[in-house]
Amino acid sequence: MTSLVTRALVAAGHEVTVVRAESPHLLAREAHDFHAAAIPWTESNVVADLATQADSIIYQIGNSFEMHQGCLDWIGKLPGTVCLHDFYLGHLFYEWAQAHRDLADEAIRTWYGEEVQTRFFSHSNGEDFLEDTRDAAPMTEWICSLARGVITHSSWAISRVLSSCPGPVHVVPLAYDAPQHLAAPGNMDHEAFRILTIGHVNPNKRIGSVVQAIGDSALLRERAVYHVVGKIQPETEAELTALAERHSVRLVMSGEVDDNTLAQAVRQSDVISCLRWPSLEAASASAIEAMLYGKPIIVTDTGFYSEIPDFCAMKIDPYTEVANIRSALEALCTDQGLRARLGDEAHRWANDTFRADKYAQRLVEVAIQARQTGPVASAVNYIFDQMSRWGGTNSLLRLNCTTEPLQSLCDRMTPGSQLSNPMS
Repeated sequence: MTSLVTRALVAAGHEVTVVRAESPHLLAREAHDFHAAAIPWTESNVVADLATQADSIIYQIGNSFEMHQGCLDWIGKLPGTVCLHDFYLGHLFYEWAQAHRDLADEAIRTWYGEEVQTRFFSHSNGEDFLEDTRDAAPMTEWICSLARGVITHSSWAISRVLSSCPGPVHVVPLAYDAPQHLAAPGNMDHEAFRILTIGHVNPNKRIGSVVQAIGDSALLRERAVYHVVGKIQPETEAELTALAERHSVRLVMSGEVDDNTLAQAVRQSDVISCLRWPSLEAASASAIEAMLYGKPIIVTDTGFYSEIPDFCAMKIDPYTEVANIRSALEALCTDQGLRARLGDEAHRWANDTFRADKYAQRLVEVAIQARQTGPVASAVNYIFDQMSRWGGTNSLLRLNCTTEPLQSLCDRMTPGSQLSNPMS
């Protein structure tokens, strides 16, 4: 996504330098083609010098510490506009907190209170951590409070961004492409009905529910081949294999693959399962890519996926999940015309919506607006610091009589947010 937008910015005449933000052990990997210079975030003097010359600083941030460690290192020192890829940042925050525990505890208390702070780091496994923190402490506010402005890619959880970002907040569809979609022969095996899930295999992709839905249908047991492509832990693979055997489902798991193999898997599929529960993303790259390839998709009717037009996807109620998946897959299996119509409509809509040139144009506009946030944020912070020195407690400083005059100041001095849904 960053490479697409950077190339669009360069094509529009802007000068761009990319600072790679991956954890140090990943910086040796080959980078994408940005059509611009790229340097590692660890070259502190170079980054600082470039920042003094820059008109705008842009951060791409999502729920992965390994991919965004450098952003967290610099955003406190060089505030800028954040492109927010996930409305849940608990895993990013948890890993960052390992080296910044005091600051982390303070951030949790500030945004979510003492009780949440005392239990945040106490969970024994990842599933319990996610279940407890996704609503109580998603850490969205933590990142957005450090930003001068925010672009995010859907509006379903925008309230947390609005409550914490001191500058403009805009919803802009994610920039994405499917570069190999034109050479798409499709599924040449007319006997098999090929279902595909792509991405890191974890519980929220609902792979087990798809297996159960296939197993509950005589039609699907006979016709369907379920292909799962993505990183998978051995114990997860063993559990899903056993589940498929119990339900007489043909399940093929390929693990991680290269780009060409992934593109081939997408082309050969009849339908792509983009189910997510719970949904944590501001937008789903896999769903967008599937639509750009002209593939029919099934999605959970929640979050970003609810904002996809109904004529582009079959939507699954998460509370009657298995039965809904079964009926959707049976309809798609027996009606080739339905598959073609959904895929064609999805391709047309996605191709017009998720465009890098549109994203780059909006990014420049928001970055210019966000530059006005700096002086306002500095003024507000100065006032709060002064009141704190006079003895003001956190509870006092949060009273309406304190915050409302400062909010009025911010409203007069900073441009408004634009929250209309550009995908609908």
